Amino acid sequence: MQHEPDAHLCEARSDTLDEATAWMEHKGFLESPVTTRQHPEGARRRTVAVFGATGGIGSAVVEALDKQGAITIAVGRDPLKLGRIRETTGATTIAFDLMSRRSLDGLVEKLPVLDAAIIVSGVDVRKSLVAHSNAEIQATLDVNLHGPIILTRALLARMRRGSVIAHIGGFGDGRLALPFYSVDVASRAATAAFCEAISRELRIQGRDIVVSYLCPEPTDTAAERPFRALWRRLGTRMVTTEATATFILQAVRARRPLAIMGWATRLITRINTISPLLADILYLNKSGKALREAFGDQRGAGTHRRG
Repeated sequence: MQHEPDAHLCEARSDTLDEATAWMEHKGFLESPVTTRQHPEGARRRTVAVFGATGGIGSAVVEALDKQGAITIAVGRDPLKLGRIRETTGATTIAFDLMSRRSLDGLVEKLPVLDAAIIVSGVDVRKSLVAHSNAEIQATLDVNLHGPIILTRALLARMRRGSVIAHIGGFGDGRLALPFYSVDVASRAATAAFCEAISRELRIQGRDIVVSYLCPEPTDTAAERPFRALWRRLGTRMVTTEATATFILQAVRARRPLAIMGWATRLITRINTISPLLADILYLNKSGKALREAFGDQRGAGTHRRG
């Protein structure tokens, strides 16, 4: 299961906006909407921005895009990890934090025209509601809901016709309401509903842009690895970052408005949509007991932020 008041930016040492912009201008990546960058064979390369690129999933997506030959802009909050991304891929890197106090507009207006934007940033707080602090509730809503909405609004001016803005979330369609994830689920359900609403809005306006909600399986990242035994107990397999990156990029390529990884998660999500009571009987009551043992005390499992 996965993860700003306004979403904002921060610069980090060598990864300044001006340096990144100068690099893209030098390479010819900052193009007007009517121009394209061509392979020698004449096929245009896709241009993709990955937000949350310094997390386990985000960095795997950047690496997969690099292998596919895409023009990739890796945006994240950890300058050391961004440095490693620069060393191992051809991606442009920009330091960016959805919790900082600078406006997104300064970044987005300097991005090239995009074929896709993939938003991986997120935060998980796994504990009972009464164990949440006000700060944890606010941070969850800021990173998982407010930030993605504001970032999507800003990105719309940079998206090419036929493009995709993909939000990486969790909980099936966002509405698979697991206990002890109550605030996280609320933020994801709202994000999923936002994706549906804005996609319809754009379609009515005649703009060929899809805003997607994608749910990977629990992924073998540093943040999720401590819960491997719990997921095994719940009957859910933990997948590699490479498998999750493949799932995300396939869904983006197909322009799917909603994609859920794993047949078991798809099945229980469908049952929950039809009958939450039946979902409780078949799965959620049993899984809830395991989640209570793991996260139900006043301390819970703490906050895990990715990207």
